[in-house]
Amino acid sequence: MKKSSFILSLMLLWSSFAASQTIVEYAMDHIISNNYIGNGAQWDPYQLDYGHGKMQMTEAEWQKIYKRLDFMRPQLMRVVHNTTELMTTGKLDPSGNIDQVTHILDYCQKNNITVIFGDWGWGLADAKANTYDKKKIEMAADYVTFLVKEKGYSCIKYYNMINEPNGFWSTTEGNYDLWRNITLCFYNRLKKNRMLNHITLVGADLAIWTPAEVDWQKKASKDINLGLYDIHTYPSKVTVNSGQYGKICKAYKDAVPQGKQIVMGEIGLKFVEPTDSLYQQENLRRAAALPYASMDDSQMFIFDYMYGTDMADVLMQTANVGYAGCVAWMLDDAMHSAEAPDKLKMWGFWNILGDEFFGSEQENIRPWYYAWSLLCRYMPQGCSIYETKVKGNPNIKALAVKKDGKTMLAVLNVSKRPQKVTLQGKANLASCKQYIYAEGRLKTSEEKILEPNNPHLHLNLVKGENIDMPGEALYIYTDFDF
Repeated sequence: MKKSSFILSLMLLWSSFAASQTIVEYAMDHIISNNYIGNGAQWDPYQLDYGHGKMQMTEAEWQKIYKRLDFMRPQLMRVVHNTTELMTTGKLDPSGNIDQVTHILDYCQKNNITVIFGDWGWGLADAKANTYDKKKIEMAADYVTFLVKEKGYSCIKYYNMINEPNGFWSTTEGNYDLWRNITLCFYNRLKKNRMLNHITLVGADLAIWTPAEVDWQKKASKDINLGLYDIHTYPSKVTVNSGQYGKICKAYKDAVPQGKQIVMGEIGLKFVEPTDSLYQQENLRRAAALPYASMDDSQMFIFDYMYGTDMADVLMQTANVGYAGCVAWMLDDAMHSAEAPDKLKMWGFWNILGDEFFGSEQENIRPWYYAWSLLCRYMPQGCSIYETKVKGNPNIKALAVKKDGKTMLAVLNVSKRPQKVTLQGKANLASCKQYIYAEGRLKTSEEKILEPNNPHLHLNLVKGENIDMPGEALYIYTDFDF
């Protein structure tokens, strides 16, 4: 071969390689948002009666949950109940489910976790008559007053009055005026109880698929003194991976009044778009094959590594458009059922009552716990989110976080194919940990708690770092000392 031909061949080979290379630039001099509240999960009082007699949570089971949460280090939890279930002969009985509530709130209080407390809303209103029960709503305010003032749960910072009020499934059935009047009634009772210095309202808690509900949020901002804004989303996989999800979320962020923050109060993935129809078929097939899985409301890909990378994609896009936190639906299958008491909403990181009732294998930690935990653990309360830029494959996503001189850098591959990625930026982590979330790449202890794949890595982004990422993988680099 002639020298010129050889050189030409090398140039063609290099150009082919270069074309496949994706560059991630961490712009550590450009802040997207400050004072991040944190990430976590929905953690509600457990159902315990699954149609076969009431069960009990043992202290050992609570401790098992706590140990798993210790690694996750959640910073934000949403805890929702029904006030009407605490009423006896028309009077409030705060001791009704106090054992569960105290186990949840004790952990949050001890670990400085911000809690969004709230009421599902059932029994508080009659949407068809356009009326609400003032006494019951005031009891809801009295109950949270009891928890904060008498029980000392200062971790409760926000209250959500009525879950997803814009939905036809909500107790308000999408009636804005009814929801506003209920919320103002609750607010006035909080004021009477001298609670406004302790907690503020979060809302409007909208369930959204598109930017179509922005007007509801805008009206709420004028009518109600909301201390924090939130929405709920259950986007399709294609909506998330394509980046369209971030654009939808940004519309609600842009509608928040200046000086206020917004969080994703509930997030999970569904397969509602035609492009994802094969995933939905498989989802239903898996649910049908498991005796205790709800056919109406289960996400059976929680057993796949893919769900972990897709949820990481959700969280990273949410943070990158300026949200201050993200709450995953949900912590534990045992909390809720759907069409029958023993048909569970399977969305959790585990089912803590597997040994007792649902099958011991259900107590095992599911893969997506590890991806979500890393993005809870290393996005601590008060951190700042920095801009990232991705040039090349749109399946590569990135996130940058800093607090008190410590850094977390995340890079994500949501495609099934391996990808070559170059990391660049004004950052030099002399000694950092590397975690790899990918099938066959997790490094866990005997207790199934995640360990760094590389505990002592020098990451020099000024020079540039090349990595070969497997398909459906999340890489975390951090010098946080925990």
